[in-house]
Amino acid sequence: MADLQLDLRGLAPPEPMERILQWLDAASAGETLLAHLPHTPYPLYDHLRLRRCHWECAEQADGSALLCVQRD
Repeated sequence: MADLQLDLRGLAPPEPMERILQWLDAASAGETLLAHLPHTPYPLYDHLRLRRCHWECAEQADGSALLCVQRD
């Protein structure tokens, strides 16, 4: 179970990415975020690689994506 769940599908770019990165920068080790996004967030991946975290993303049948990020 995620520590925080956000539905970011209604936000205009780049706000979903900004919110995820803000959460990640403030999160403590072990905290998890589950974010529902309008699509697979490929541009976000480069930013995630620069931070201490790991993530999984699952594309949904409607084209949206569920991104689970855990702070290392």
